Amino acid sequence: MSRRYKIRAKGHRVYDVSEVMELYDICRNTVSNWVGTGLTPSHGTGPQLFRGCELNRFHIARRAQGRKNLRVGQFLCMSCKVAVFPHMPSLNLRQTKKTSWMALGACSECGAAVMKLLDATKHDRLQEAIRTNANLTEIDEGQAEEQVCVGTNTPLRLPENPSMNDRIIHDWQLYAGRYDSKTVDAHLASIRDFEDFFEGQCFSLTKDKDVGKYRKWLLEKGELPREAGGFSASTIRHRASHLAAFFKWLGKQDGYRRLSANLFEYFALPRQKMARVLARPDKIYPSIDEALTMIQSMPTITRTQRRDRAIVAGAFVTGLRAAALSTMRLKHIDCVAKTAVQDARDMRAKNGKSFVIRWFPVPDAFHDIVESWKEELANDGFESDDALFPDAKYLYRPKVGTDPVPTLQTNGVVNRAFRIASTGLGKSFSPHSARHCLKALGDKLCTRAEERKAWSLNLGHESVVVTDTHYGKMTDGTRLQVLGSLKEEDQTSDDEKELLLKYFFHALVPGSPEHRAARILVRKREAALDDDVLE
Repeated sequence: MSRRYKIRAKGHRVYDVSEVMELYDICRNTVSNWVGTGLTPSHGTGPQLFRGCELNRFHIARRAQGRKNLRVGQFLCMSCKVAVFPHMPSLNLRQTKKTSWMALGACSECGAAVMKLLDATKHDRLQEAIRTNANLTEIDEGQAEEQVCVGTNTPLRLPENPSMNDRIIHDWQLYAGRYDSKTVDAHLASIRDFEDFFEGQCFSLTKDKDVGKYRKWLLEKGELPREAGGFSASTIRHRASHLAAFFKWLGKQDGYRRLSANLFEYFALPRQKMARVLARPDKIYPSIDEALTMIQSMPTITRTQRRDRAIVAGAFVTGLRAAALSTMRLKHIDCVAKTAVQDARDMRAKNGKSFVIRWFPVPDAFHDIVESWKEELANDGFESDDALFPDAKYLYRPKVGTDPVPTLQTNGVVNRAFRIASTGLGKSFSPHSARHCLKALGDKLCTRAEERKAWSLNLGHESVVVTDTHYGKMTDGTRLQVLGSLKEEDQTSDDEKELLLKYFFHALVPGSPEHRAARILVRKREAALDDDVLE
């Protein structure tokens, strides 16, 4: 079985042995072999833990080694594509010429056959190792691996990114298991940023002044432009919020109870300082007319192109996020009832939320594209459990067997489809821009409170406040345009309105002062109306 180990661990996370085994689909002995050949566990007593960035460093180094600089006991496994030490019982030496030998064995990680040519010196070393049953990692003269963290008096090997806090962070990960994976990653990014700011200092040594120093640095970052490494107001607020929540939890853990009880409160941000933070650029999203131009400009010659066009149309029809859109199946969309289902059991849905979506009232062209794409798949034998937007390799061959066609593993196809669609407009829209567009469309179409609530729920939001706060915000250009088009409000007093009513009902005596005043008011209003017509 091929083991290339091209999976990237999440750099900020901490993994225990069982999590490493699950991530790479390996056994416990393989983890031990990795530790023996250079993988550095996090320091401390107790079960071994591994930081994600250390796992990535280890595998990148192994792949880079290739055939060069192989040690005497190392072989290049063509299945794993990395240098490995074979199983000792499988090692066998055969003489091919008078002064050369062939070493044969089995990879200790995937079991594949490995071999390499030896000269007389290396042959003697391997033969001696076989005779004495010595460890292959120790037969090199002057090239032995650093000692592994095993035993009681072994020296500590720090990882590439040393941390004194990996064990408590792993405990927090267990506590944060109730959150969505992306939420946990965002919190970990903030925690690691704080840790890096103090060069890996143990969290148990954090003082009030340290938090104040970090908060000051955050605010200074907010005053810098993004090109110079500055942070947006949203980034600063999230960093402070994440760290306040973490230190509030940390203060209740064993070994950290000596931290100041009010430490987390020092992450509160001053309003006056936050007002100086540079505002983020307006989020770019298309109008519904631009969205229509996008799908009309997309090529439709190949099935892959028609799939990409259906992906873009589906985003505006359903309002689904890229992750959910890429994992839709045929059963999740009903072209007769004009509904779609976000089913967290089968789809990558944010916060594990499931709900039914009524197709949004976008132009019929969007609906037609989605309907024709589903019909095209159905005509080729696709069934309800098959992917609505499958990988291209499943589009050019007939479906065989009863196993459902799998959904996309990543959002890359969805992102690429939107990039192609927006090329004709000379802009770059992300899949999430479709949700902003739909929110802006709802602002125009919804006139009653219940309509706005229904529109918000159809986007998957529990509150209209969430929709209004985070989606389809009015840009500065639109704001200035709207304000510039407003006219001065009507300043007619109640007495003048009553006088006008009497005039139009012929209740005033011609030639009287009241009649003349009413005539002047009428002429002013007629002149104002004439100006509007000319504009």
